[in-house]
This record gives sequence, structure tokens and C-alpha cells, in this order.
Amino acid sequence: MNKNIFTAQCSGYADDALPGLIESYFESESERLKRAKLILIKPNLLSAAAPEKAVTTNPDFIKTVINILKSYTDAELWMGDSPGANFGKYERVLEVTGIQKTADETGVKIVRVESFKPITKDGFTYSSLADEPDIILNLAKLKTHSLTGLTLAVKNLFGLIPGTSKVGYHRDFPVDEELADRLYKFFALLDSKTMNIIDGIVGMEGDGPSKGTPVKLGITAASSDAVGLDITVTRMIGLKDDFCLTTKAALSAGYDPSHIETPKADIPVIKLPMTKKMYLPPFLKALFAKQVYVKPLVLNEPCIKCMLCVNSCPVDAITLVDGYPFVNNKKCIECFCCHEVCESDAVGLERSWLHKLLVSK
Repeated sequence: MNKNIFTAQCSGYADDALPGLIESYFESESERLKRAKLILIKPNLLSAAAPEKAVTTNPDFIKTVINILKSYTDAELWMGDSPGANFGKYERVLEVTGIQKTADETGVKIVRVESFKPITKDGFTYSSLADEPDIILNLAKLKTHSLTGLTLAVKNLFGLIPGTSKVGYHRDFPVDEELADRLYKFFALLDSKTMNIIDGIVGMEGDGPSKGTPVKLGITAASSDAVGLDITVTRMIGLKDDFCLTTKAALSAGYDPSHIETPKADIPVIKLPMTKKMYLPPFLKALFAKQVYVKPLVLNEPCIKCMLCVNSCPVDAITLVDGYPFVNNKKCIECFCCHEVCESDAVGLERSWLHKLLVSK
């Protein structure tokens, strides 16, 4: 398996640098692609958001990848993901994100993660879809993340855990570092069959992964070394390796980044999630948890009472008060699932007075 890391800066999704990078990467893995009988294309399809919102992997990016992929393999091509709390409205997600149109134009078969029986291995229950392909072509989106700092290649495979099973991970591992460690270990189960490309041409900054702001970064990168790829991209946007908590977990597990050379890149400084603007060691975090916090707050005016937030809460901290969702701060574990899945911008972030004092917006 080739472990080179390929990077390019692109002015947009029509920039020739994009197919150039993809061709270079696929050429380095040409024998592997020739042998494959089935390839699963795994984009980030978090929610039913239009491409310009940068919540999901861009459909033009995916189309370019697929068209080039076909010149390197005769494998059957599938594409699928399990979107947050919206897995029950998969067709709508596919339509709004532009992925259904891309699949129709390229002849790729759309598959549903939940249509494959769940299997358990090494303590993880995930969709048997993950075991079907010879290669998982992991097409991640570069976004900030309120819980894990960034979401890149390693975290993107979390979408192979079906439906509400993802909620259980937040319940069982409420500390962000603990959850990130589980995400990394799940990725490690499938690492040997992944090929990874990150769409950071237009990424997301601020309170990602769904409520941040689109930002033109001009980055695309690819590698069969997902951790090295994530580190490279993290450095390109001017952050330390362990800002991305799945990378921090990989480093703790023994990953050696000494071979990684960071390319020079003219990338704007991105805005961080409000939840990640102040670092506290775990022992201090526990000590000051009641004084320094960011918690979700449901705003009644934009709320459409879809109940996605209620259904996504892993600890049942959201109940109805006068017909509207209400967050019980005493039960809330600050996983921000409700903030992530809300499609009407009705879940904001409320900061404690001490957080406001210590952290500027």
C-alpha cells in the first residue's frame, strides 16, 4: 500500500489541479484499484444541506473523483453514508446535497448503510456494508467540529455505524477525548481497505460540523495513510496536530508523524469552534465544568418542531415545554448532537458568564 501524501491548492472545483491530484494518487495505487471488484465511495452526508453550505462533500468534487476512478478500475461502484439523525430521510439528504444527481450522472449505485445487517467486531457494532467492498474510498469534508476539533478522514468513517447506534457512542463516551479514541479505534478496524481524499476546497470554520461558516481554503489532499493525511491538512490550516482529537488518539496509540513534510500553503486562518477556543487539561475541565461551559439552547422562533434534536439526544436531556424542545442543562453532556442535526438553525450555543469573560468570540 502506497503511503505517500498528495496535496494541491485549488481555486475551485473546476481547477485542473483537482483532477491532477486525483490522478497522481490513483496512479500510485493503480494495482490495488485494478484488483478491486467492489469499491464503496463514502462521502460526508451529514444532513440535507445544499452544497454551498459546505456541510457535506461537494457533489462536483465527488463527480470528478468518480470519473477519474473509472479509468483506473472496472470495479462495481457503490456510494453511501448514514446521515446523523436524518438517516430516516436518506432520499431527501441525497437530493438536497446533490449526491443523487451525481450518482445518476455517473451510474454509481446508491446504498443505504442501514439496509445491511449490523455486525459486531472488537467491541464495535457497525453496518456489514463496511465489509462488502475491497476498497472504501473515503471522501471526507474539511470542517471544524465542536466536539473533536476537526472532522477529517479518520472521523468520516463514523458514518458506517448505522442510524441511532451513533448516539450510543456519545452516551457511553461523554468526554470528547474518550469519544475520539473510540472513533480512531473504529477507523483502525477498516484502515487497511481505505483510500482517502479530503475536500477542503471550500471547507467550514466556526461552529462546525453543520452550523459553521463556509470558508474558501483551496485545499485538497489524498493518501492511503489517513492519520498522516489528517495531520498534513491540520498543519496546512495552521493548527497543531493534536487539535484534531482523532489524531491525538492516533498519536497516543503510537502513530509516528516524523516522516510527514508539511507543504507550504497560502491558507487563511480559520475560526475555531466556540467550544474549542479555550483549552483546559482534563482535571481542570472536570473541576470547572459547572463554571466554564458552552451548552445548546433551543430558540423557539425558528424552531419547526421537527424533533430531530429530541431524537438525537443520547441522554434524553431534551424534553418538550409548551410544545417546544427544552434542554435540561443538568443532564446535558455537551455532545452537541442537537446542534449538529438541527436543520432550521433553532439550536444555538449558550455560554456561561465565566466562558464569556475568558473567551472572546
